[in-house]
Formats: sequence, C-alpha cells, structure tokens
Amino acid sequence: MKITSVRVFTPNLAKISALKASKQQDKPDNAQDMSWISETVIANPMSIYPEYFERRSSWLWVSEEVIVQIETDEGVTGIGTCPGGAAAASLIKQHLSRFLIGQNPFQVERLWDILFKTSLPYGRKGLPIMAISAIDLALWDCISKARNEPLYQSLGGQVKDKVHAYVTGNNYSRTKELGYYGQKLAMPYGPASGYEGMHKNAELVRRTREALGPDIEIMCDCYMAWDVHYTIRMAEMLAPYRVKWIEECLPPDDYEGYGIINRTITSTAVATGEHEFTRYGFRQLLNVRGAEILQPDICWCGGLTEAKKICAMASADHLTVIPHAGGIQPWALHLVFATPNIPLAEYFIGADPTEDPIFEVWNVPVNGWFHLPQAPGAGIHIRESAYELLNEH
Repeated sequence: MKITSVRVFTPNLAKISALKASKQQDKPDNAQDMSWISETVIANPMSIYPEYFERRSSWLWVSEEVIVQIETDEGVTGIGTCPGGAAAASLIKQHLSRFLIGQNPFQVERLWDILFKTSLPYGRKGLPIMAISAIDLALWDCISKARNEPLYQSLGGQVKDKVHAYVTGNNYSRTKELGYYGQKLAMPYGPASGYEGMHKNAELVRRTREALGPDIEIMCDCYMAWDVHYTIRMAEMLAPYRVKWIEECLPPDDYEGYGIINRTITSTAVATGEHEFTRYGFRQLLNVRGAEILQPDICWCGGLTEAKKICAMASADHLTVIPHAGGIQPWALHLVFATPNIPLAEYFIGADPTEDPIFEVWNVPVNGWFHLPQAPGAGIHIRESAYELLNEH
C-alpha cells in the first residue's frame, strides 16, 4: 500500500455559520452550546489585564480546524485533524506532505520521525507538532481501516469494555442524573482577583458539591492562570470539598513550579499536560514529578504515535493519563480503550457530535459511559455533503 495524495481542508466558516443559523430555529431554547468556553469569566493567562478579563474571545486565537485526508492506491482513506487553521494547513501542504507521497502508511514510526526531524528548524512545539499530529492520526486511521478493524485493535487491543465519562463546564445541573463520573469546573478567578476571587472560586466548588452530593467527583481547571503560591492556598481552601484534581494551574513551562505544588499539595492531585508537546516536553514534567495525572491532547502533542510513548513513560512511574478531550476526539477514545493507565474520558458540556456539519457521528456517552467502538478505523468520516463546506488548500 502506498500513499497517493494528502488532501488538506479547513472549514468555510461563513458557509457553516449560515447553515447553523438556518437550523437554529429547530434548536430548543434551553439547548447548550460551547460559547461558555470563550464568552464567560474563566481564569486565564491574560486575566491580569482588565481589558481581557471578561472573555477569552477578546484575546484567544480560535483557529479553524485542519482536516487531513490521506488517500492510498488501494482505496483506503485516513482522516486526522488538528487546530491551527490556514497556518497549520500551509505547513502540511507546502512542506510535510512531500515526505508522505509514495510511502507505506504502515511505517508510521518512520514517518513520524522524518516529519519531526524535518520540522526541527521551526518546530519542536506549537503549530508544527499540531500539523504532525493530524497527519499521524490520519495514518493510524488508514492502518486500522486497511486491517478492517477498530483502531483500538491496531493500538494493541482493548483493555476495558466501557469507560466512564466526566463533563467539563460550570453547568452542573444534570451531571448526576445523567450518570457522569464527575464535573470539571472552569475556575473563574486567578491571582489578579485577589482574596475575593479565591472565595468566589471556593463558593462555586461548594455549590457544586452541594448539588452533586458526596459521591460525584469534582475537578478544577485553572487554564495556566495561577502561580505556585496561589495554587497552594487555593488547594487549602478547596480541601473540605474533596476535589479530585486541580488542572493546569501554572504556565506549561514552569516545570519546577509543578514539582513544588505536586510535592506540597496533599488534599488533591495535580494534573497537567494539555498544552505540552511530544515526549520530550512530558519528560521534563516527569523529571520533576510535576503531576500525578498527565493530560496530553492527541491533536496537539504529536498524535497517537507520540501519545503511546507518553502513556508508556507515565506507566513506568505509576502515573495516570487522562487525555484532554479524550471523549470528543474519536482517535483518543480508541487510545483510552487500548491503554491500561487511562481510566476516564473527558466530554464537554454543549458538545453534540450528531449536529456536526462536517463529520458523521462517533461514539457518545450513554448514561455517563462510553462503550467500545465497533466500526473499522477511528470511526470518523467526512459527510458527503460536507465537502462544499470546506476549503481545500
């Protein structure tokens, strides 16, 4: 089998917005969407500047999704995605794709190594690794489809029959009744809001604990907004509410800081890794024992090829891995089912893949649980009607 083409798409946002607007009238008034991520007060690295405090959309670059479609001479097609918009699409189309044409997609380790090394002059982290991630996911999708088996089989086979999902978002009203493992809250305030903000954070957690009762877990996402001292004090304040973990408290490059908080805080676990790249970045976290839970995003960290290495490194230190967006990204869900030290899958409040105009439906949790995927590959396909909604690069 040989790769014959590498097609790269980004969504045509104007056409998709128009399509969604036409369907909006059929959407219930109380239906949730993902706007809470960018349009509500959530602590972030820019919270120290008043003009960027209220909404992450005031500063965050929300790029279009990049879709990579790898085609082969045997008619097998693999799909992968990453963030990065036209910038990442350009890297793939103008540079990285040339190392794929004519190659065997089964040689995924060799191809990853070539792509990483050829991008070293401008890469190592950020958009170039995201671009490699999308290619890698498409290769794995292609491999498992060629074998006519679900992706988890190609990754080593299943190690569990079902996986409990937890939800991210600050609307906790239905988490308990829908059977989810727990609720991950987006902390609204950081050091810039002083002691008053600390109390408001604690009050959100208190209300959530009161609503969910003693048996549903609560986690706190801090989105790189806190510092070492603030995190330690905040953990003390949250201790009465039995928080499962606090996530991404510090900027990702503060490895020593992560080591300090992980050694100091005993009331909850420290989790991080969403904005880390490749096994080299995670090795720095492991060297300082900076977390008890690692959270690579497979669309950012280097794809499944790299995520498998990160999971193996973590297992050697008896650490848990819980991929960022693990229940939203179909490739990640297969990794969850194939990896012993991944116990949970994240799901987002407001996410509804059945309404996605580009991709056909993949697994969604039922009564709070994901069940073993059955279709060949990752279980993701571009809708036939979607190509008119895409820009090809």
